[in-house]
Amino acid sequence: MISNIGVKATFFSSIIILTCFTMKNKRFENKSESFYYVIYDTIPYKELAKIFSDEKKYWDSTCQSETKRAAADIEKNKLVFFHYFGMVEEHKGNAEMNELLKKYNIEVDTTLSYCTVPSNIQNCYARIMQEEIDIKYGSTFIDSLRSIAEIQFVKTNPDKIYRFEECDWVSRYPGDKDYNDFFTTSKKHFWQNVEYPNDFEFRKDNELYSSMSAGFILYKTGKISDTKIDITFQNKKNYRYSSYFINELKEFVQKTKWIPAKSSGIPVNSEMRMTIHFK
Repeated sequence: MISNIGVKATFFSSIIILTCFTMKNKRFENKSESFYYVIYDTIPYKELAKIFSDEKKYWDSTCQSETKRAAADIEKNKLVFFHYFGMVEEHKGNAEMNELLKKYNIEVDTTLSYCTVPSNIQNCYARIMQEEIDIKYGSTFIDSLRSIAEIQFVKTNPDKIYRFEECDWVSRYPGDKDYNDFFTTSKKHFWQNVEYPNDFEFRKDNELYSSMSAGFILYKTGKISDTKIDITFQNKKNYRYSSYFINELKEFVQKTKWIPAKSSGIPVNSEMRMTIHFK
């Protein structure tokens, strides 16, 4: 439940949400004018200035009210930890985190965060509560609980298949010393044993790169399954070699002794993907 802001459904709030959305949504990349700016430009300057002024007054008033409420709750020894909306479903171990917080009589809630509203006037209640938790338990308290919660989650979900971004950022390719090595060594080794057909049409200067990607499940035992290959050629003539390159990449994936992924330092099953670019 989102309780601490009580967000007013104003027109400008809609613009805020849309702005955050367009900034993060790739469908809006490369557009000369986003929907946000189209709406923005249709508002007369005086009306727009009033909207900004009214919105700032709203947030200032809300922050003042939340600050007083936080002070009153802290006086009553009430503490609340907030998950920020957008992270609640994505962050593993939230349920475990909530249980750990209960042991310290810390309540749990969720809140929104707007990318275009100054941080000092939004989520004032949540911010003050976080500051009070840090004062009472130390600045590393929440992070330490989060680590414990994530480890608990991994241990109680041994069969879960983790998304790539849910895992520790270490390379899963054998012999790599650093995660960044994965992007170079795997491709280098692939092309060491794969040759281009004699009449393959190589990329021209004005063309985008052609590529193929392999997606598969990498188990904590080292076994792989569900290998799927996608291939895209900018030069359509090269599609005649699709099966050749697909088979080569599939064989490369299956023969590689992949290093199982880890989450919170514990080996886990994970989704895996690698991309090869053509010359």
